[in-house]
Amino acid sequence: MSSLCWLFCLSLFLPVAKAEDQNPNKETPVLSAKKISDDEIRVFVDDAFFAAYRSDYKGTPIVWPICGIDQTLATRAWPMIDDVDVDAEQDPEMKTIYQNAVVSERGGVKDHPHHRSLWFNHGNVLGGDFWGGTPSVIKQSRLLNLQCDGDTVRVQTENYWHNDKLNRDVCRDVRDVVFGVLFIGDKLVRYLDFSVEVFALEDGVVFGDTKEGSFGIRVPSPTAMTSKKIDPQWGGSILNDQGDEGGATWGKRSKWVNYVGPAERFLTGKELEQEYAKDASAKDFPLTQMGIAVLSGPTSLGQPAWRHVRDYGLFASNPFGQRDFEPNNPDANGERKLNKGDSMTFNFRVLFHSGNLTPDELNQAYQNYVK
Repeated sequence: MSSLCWLFCLSLFLPVAKAEDQNPNKETPVLSAKKISDDEIRVFVDDAFFAAYRSDYKGTPIVWPICGIDQTLATRAWPMIDDVDVDAEQDPEMKTIYQNAVVSERGGVKDHPHHRSLWFNHGNVLGGDFWGGTPSVIKQSRLLNLQCDGDTVRVQTENYWHNDKLNRDVCRDVRDVVFGVLFIGDKLVRYLDFSVEVFALEDGVVFGDTKEGSFGIRVPSPTAMTSKKIDPQWGGSILNDQGDEGGATWGKRSKWVNYVGPAERFLTGKELEQEYAKDASAKDFPLTQMGIAVLSGPTSLGQPAWRHVRDYGLFASNPFGQRDFEPNNPDANGERKLNKGDSMTFNFRVLFHSGNLTPDELNQAYQNYVK
C-alpha cells in the first residue's frame, strides 16, 4: 500500500499514547496515511484500512468508514453508504469495505439521517441548528496538517460554522484528530483522540442548552439495544463508570461509557460475494462482538460530559444539555456564551475494541488517557 504522509513541526501537537506505552512486550502495529485530497484522508494499521476523515458529509465533517478490531465496521454505515456507487469503486480494499457496509445495514433502522458515523456539531448556536441536518453547516476552510510517524496519524483542520438563519459565519474551529492503537493489558484496541477548539467570530455567540449535540457516534444497527426487536440475535448493552446500565446511562455525567454488542463479521472473498448478492431484506449475515468506549477528556468543557446515549444506537457526549439531563434541577443551565475571540475546548478518546474490556480495564484506560 502506497501512502502519502507529511511530517510537520511536532511541537504543534500534544503527546499521544503509543501501543508500547502500556505493554512494552507486544509488537507495535504501524500506522500510515493516504491523502486522497484535502477533503479525504485515509488511515491504515499495518496496511489494513482503519478510518477515513472526510471534510464534509451533508454539512459537517465526519469520520467514516471506521474499522475496529478484525476490520469490523464500528459505526453505522447509513446514510453515507447510499451515496456510494459501490459496484463502480475501483479501489479493491474500499470496495470490500463498502460491500460489507451494505451487508452490515441490511434490516437496520433508517432513522435520524443526521447521525453520520462520528461527528461534532451542536443543535443550537445563535439559533442555528448544526446538529439536525439543516442548512446551518460546518465547512472546512483548509487542511492545516497531516502528520504520521508510524505510531499515530494526526489530522488537523480549520472549519467555519455558517449559521443559515443569520447568513454568516459565527464560529471557527480547529479540529485535531489522532488515530492510533494501544494495548489495554493484553488486548489490542484501536483508538481515536478527538479534540476541537471552537472560537467565536463575534460577541454574544451562545451555544444553547439542548440535548441535541455535540460529539456524536452512531453504532451499527445490530449493536443498538432496541435492535433485538428486529432480530433476536441482535441487541447490545450499555455501561458507564458508575455501574449504570442500559437506559439508566442516559443523561448521566460519566468518565466513560461502553456500548457493546453484535455487529457484522467482516467478510472477504467468496463469503462476501455470496452475502452481498443476497436480497436487501436478508438479515442473517454472520455476526461478531464489538465495542465502543468513549472517554471524557481531561480538559474538555463540562468534564465529565453528560451522555446523550440512546438504546436505539445514538452514542453522544454533550456538555450543554443540562436542562434536558437534569429536569428536576431548578438551577440547570448548560448554555455557554462566547464573545469575539473567546474559545471552548472539547476532547474525547474513543476506543474501538472486541467487546471484552472489563470495567477495571476501562477505568485504567481512562486514567492512562487523562495522564
